[in-house]
Amino acid sequence: MTVVKTGIGRRSFMKSSALAGGGMLLGFSWLASCKPGVKNTLTLPEEWFQINGFIKIGENGVVTIMSPNPEIGQNVKTSMPMIVAEELDIDWKNVIVEQAPLDTRLFKRQLAGGSQAIRQGWDSLRMAGATARKMLMQAAADGWSVPIEELSTSEGIITHKASGRTISYGEVASRAAQLEVPAEVTLKEVKDFKIIGSSRKNVDGPAIVTGKPLFGLDYKREGMVTAMIIHPPAFGLKLKSFDAEEAKSMPGIIDVFSINTYLNEEDRIWSDVSAFNDLIVIAGQTTWEVMNAKKKVKAEWEEISPSKTSRAFFAGNIDVITPAGLENSDNHRQKMEKASTTLNKVVRKDGNPEAVFKKAAYVLDRTYTAPFLAHNPMEPMNFFAH
Repeated sequence: MTVVKTGIGRRSFMKSSALAGGGMLLGFSWLASCKPGVKNTLTLPEEWFQINGFIKIGENGVVTIMSPNPEIGQNVKTSMPMIVAEELDIDWKNVIVEQAPLDTRLFKRQLAGGSQAIRQGWDSLRMAGATARKMLMQAAADGWSVPIEELSTSEGIITHKASGRTISYGEVASRAAQLEVPAEVTLKEVKDFKIIGSSRKNVDGPAIVTGKPLFGLDYKREGMVTAMIIHPPAFGLKLKSFDAEEAKSMPGIIDVFSINTYLNEEDRIWSDVSAFNDLIVIAGQTTWEVMNAKKKVKAEWEEISPSKTSRAFFAGNIDVITPAGLENSDNHRQKMEKASTTLNKVVRKDGNPEAVFKKAAYVLDRTYTAPFLAHNPMEPMNFFAH
């Protein structure tokens, strides 16, 4: 099935005129946090400058929902399309989820960080599904010459109760793609949710457990080379010098050099938390050749000096002070102990826990501590740079 892009309309919505065999392609903004003027009614803005997500509906009623955010184990590739499918009112078993490609012209906030995917995408994800649903309903209403208010939907089927007629999304998708984007759409009541709040299997589950090409390391491009880094063996160290002559002479190695991840004049934000600014880079033809060369690089490290950096933090800037020398775990433990014994302000209290504890037959009190745990994906951290 070939998708034909017909351009961007008055509201900068991208639609397709015709798909081979019929169908519909709808673009939408994932981050347009528009608020409804009337309860549960969402009004679209006059202009859409970012087209950063797509719904594709085939003539057979199967719906493909593009997921723009990276999946690193937080399940957004499943949960974000679930929100779209809810408002679209499609049966989840008829949904195919595809990972959208990195495209800074079309997509915004294609990153993982800050636990913001659902928060920032909530309104626009719902809007996307509801907009497509209304366009499909309007196409059916036009074909039957009945008011759209007399129609209802359920799991991808449009019904006109008065006449007993039904039609699937796939059968009206091609006609729906010709329509103007509605000025406003009505969102579902929470009580009517069927998909949101339910348990659904990870859409990538079978591919993950069977080792299908899915991860960043699976990506290949003609002419691509492989690079790996060497960073200090401990926090609080920095690169002093390195000898890479032996590594450079090994088969398949293109170069060995050092880079600085942050230049002094660059502004930093709250998420710029790189502990190692100076890195050694080995670039070569294959992973195996680079791995072997990496072992031959002789690096010398030294302790860092104290420093203070300013970072943008939401409403203002914060100063981050890094002490000299190696990181001291005792300091972390002291901070945790202080935090655990400091009384904090109570912002919410339900019931009377003190009274319940007094009446309890037995009270179990335990304190647990754990080391720093990073949010690490299953594959080694990696990226593709063009």
